[in-house]
Amino acid sequence: MSDKPTEKTSLQGVKIVELYKFVWNKWDKWIIFSALILLSWAINWEYNLSFSLSVNVTSLFKTNNLISLLPTVLYILQTALLPIYSKLSDMYGRAQCYTVALTFYIVAYIIMATANNYETLVGGQVVYAFGYSGASILGPITIADLTNVVDRGLLQGLYNVPSLINIFLAPKAGQALFNSGNWRFGYGLNSLLIFVTSFPLLFCLWKLNVKVKKSGLLQEFKEEQKKVRQEENLTFWEKCVWFIVEIDIIGSLLLVAGLCLILLPLVLALPSWGGWTSGTTLGTLCSGVVAWALFGLWEWKMAKKPIIPLAKWNTRTPLYGVCALSTVTIISSTNWQFFLTYLMVSRRIDSEKAILLERGYNVAYIICEVIAGYLMKRFRVWKPFVWAGVSLIILGVGLMIPARLPSSSDAFVVISQTIVGIGSGFLYTPMLVAIQSSLPHEDMSVATAMMQVGGSIAASIGSTMAGTIWNNMLPGQIAKYVPGEYDYAKIVGDVPYASALPEPQWEGVVAAYGHVQMVLSIISICIAVLTFCFTIPMKTFGLENYNENEEQAAHDGPAPGLVADSEKTQVYGIERADTATTERVSSPDNHKEYL
Repeated sequence: MSDKPTEKTSLQGVKIVELYKFVWNKWDKWIIFSALILLSWAINWEYNLSFSLSVNVTSLFKTNNLISLLPTVLYILQTALLPIYSKLSDMYGRAQCYTVALTFYIVAYIIMATANNYETLVGGQVVYAFGYSGASILGPITIADLTNVVDRGLLQGLYNVPSLINIFLAPKAGQALFNSGNWRFGYGLNSLLIFVTSFPLLFCLWKLNVKVKKSGLLQEFKEEQKKVRQEENLTFWEKCVWFIVEIDIIGSLLLVAGLCLILLPLVLALPSWGGWTSGTTLGTLCSGVVAWALFGLWEWKMAKKPIIPLAKWNTRTPLYGVCALSTVTIISSTNWQFFLTYLMVSRRIDSEKAILLERGYNVAYIICEVIAGYLMKRFRVWKPFVWAGVSLIILGVGLMIPARLPSSSDAFVVISQTIVGIGSGFLYTPMLVAIQSSLPHEDMSVATAMMQVGGSIAASIGSTMAGTIWNNMLPGQIAKYVPGEYDYAKIVGDVPYASALPEPQWEGVVAAYGHVQMVLSIISICIAVLTFCFTIPMKTFGLENYNENEEQAAHDGPAPGLVADSEKTQVYGIERADTATTERVSSPDNHKEYL
């Protein structure tokens, strides 16, 4: 719970969302949430389907050697777009930003469906980044707008439930479409699905926007903003500068520059730039460090509206929460990076069965998100679930060391995966609610974006760590365990070749892979300890003291147009302290009506 004094928000998007509660009815709320779940299913379906298609389509265009570069570039673009979308949604509104993002989304798949070469496919996927970034960040933000601190965890968990269907069916559909020569139809189908499933959400959000404007509730705010604009009397150029400052374009450019200069060498150093000691690689990495240092200095000292306004927040709970979730992402991206390859080689199974063995984590994670959200609502506590989640993660990753031995049973593999999934689900939901609910409402979207940016950067760090360890340790381990003559490049690059080796050599390859997997699991356990450390200083955010009856009484007060000045503080999410004359911010959404 923040104790920071607050002012009326000057952000139109935030103001409109705060006034939704005066014009909506129960059907509006249920339609919005149902539409969010429907769109969540479509987004997850297209992601899994296009992932399956893209690998095959790049091979069709004879450019499969470039496939590792494209995700890195798109990741950098998405990371920069997440905080920009969150700020624009606060400035102009959720409906407006959703409309822009989903338009990019639909156009992107039309471009990819009509692509005749790799360059056009790349162009479509760059446009896709603009659509996916907006849709992925606005979902959790809109749910936080709709819900109170008690219900938020449960509904955030339900938002992810549709992915349970897609993680099994979408890859099969993608492979079947490619095998039948209908990969263009697959991309086109994604475009149609996004359009159809987004329509109910956009219709309801725009409907509420119109109702707020017609009700007159926004009139006072508009008059205040008009008066400010008249007093400032900005020229066109000054308005452009104001917009650049509001979205912190300089900070965004420095962030993108740092990511490009750090991450691209990790992809291109060995295959294209002459190794880690080449001038190009070292110069790029050093420039990346400088860019990030400048980014930190700019955000700390010079930015008027920083991407991450830590100096404005008097609580560090969101920062600790982001760090905790980021370490979990590092664990999963480190320990799972080469897991499917290891399963296919060590157990001589195909990719379909390997994916089924690995999916225990995903299924447990999604289910336990919902369970954790319900338990938070039922018992009004959150830290016990966080610590239980961290403990299960440490236990599960520890069990992975023996579970990933070639001699272990498939059941043991699934059990270890599932335990980590349970722990991650119990950790994620309360941490997300803590990050969103420990700040004023106008900062909630920025905190949500910070969480997703942290996760994206952590995933890249984890993947890079895994790749570095794997590629540096594996040659020595294979030389140690594999007898006779062998082709190292084929062993590590061709799973069927490695699985078809003579028995003594295959056993040596399995031993080498197993040793590196053990090292990755040990590193993951050490990182999990950091997760626990980050959760210790996190402070409460109002879950224990939240009173739904007081909220309902506040909502059932005078008509919106007749709210007394003394009661207007409830409209803006502010409550009077009992023992002081200063105002303090309660849990950001304590005075809303919810699902």
